[in-house]
Amino acid sequence: MNRDTDKTYNCIIVEDEPLSQEILESYLQDCPQLKLKAICNDALEANQIFLKESVDLLFLDINMPKMNGIEWLKSLDQSPKVIFTTAYPEYAVEGFDLNALDYLLKPFSFERFLRSVNKFLSLQDKVDAKSENQEETILVKSNKKTYLLKPSELNYIESEGDYLKLQREDDCLVIHDTLKNFQTKLPPKEFLRIHRSFIINLSKIDFLEGNQVCIAKQMVPIANSYKDQLMQLIQK
Repeated sequence: MNRDTDKTYNCIIVEDEPLSQEILESYLQDCPQLKLKAICNDALEANQIFLKESVDLLFLDINMPKMNGIEWLKSLDQSPKVIFTTAYPEYAVEGFDLNALDYLLKPFSFERFLRSVNKFLSLQDKVDAKSENQEETILVKSNKKTYLLKPSELNYIESEGDYLKLQREDDCLVIHDTLKNFQTKLPPKEFLRIHRSFIINLSKIDFLEGNQVCIAKQMVPIANSYKDQLMQLIQK
């Protein structure tokens, strides 16, 4: 596969040991396709980065103060690809149950680190090629009908009890699902959760006014906890 060497992916290090931070940072200096956005000492610090930055890859320690890496990963609505870095092999099974890309057992060599990075890059090549060639459809059932829904058709998604309203240009499909689950089916760089009850299509934004965003003449609320991340994305 021909790899686009000009394309870069954002990553962060979540690690409480200074020596491990230094080793990972030095290894990343020899991986030009990965752009290190932050080094975080714990999961709570990393959580703040997620509100401001788009992150494609996590190098995540497990045994950390305040909250361990696995607990934090489970708390995310939608997580990026994850490479666990830990000194405790007993966590490996649980890590892979969370669809971790790889599991690096400390101390690990640059060669072993690079194998993990290449696994990530190969996977992204396939994802990027697929998204360029065609848009994936989502199978949804609404009002006794089955629809092949293209994500690009959506303006926003609203949660209401046990149901979701999928707002399109000319109609609204009502389906039985959760916002958290439906978000996993959407292209992460095109859709953003901006409220506990709303996910929006970033390309459909008309304007922002206060704590609201206008999409197709409809005003959608923005929760304060999501506003920094929204502003970061639309300014890129």
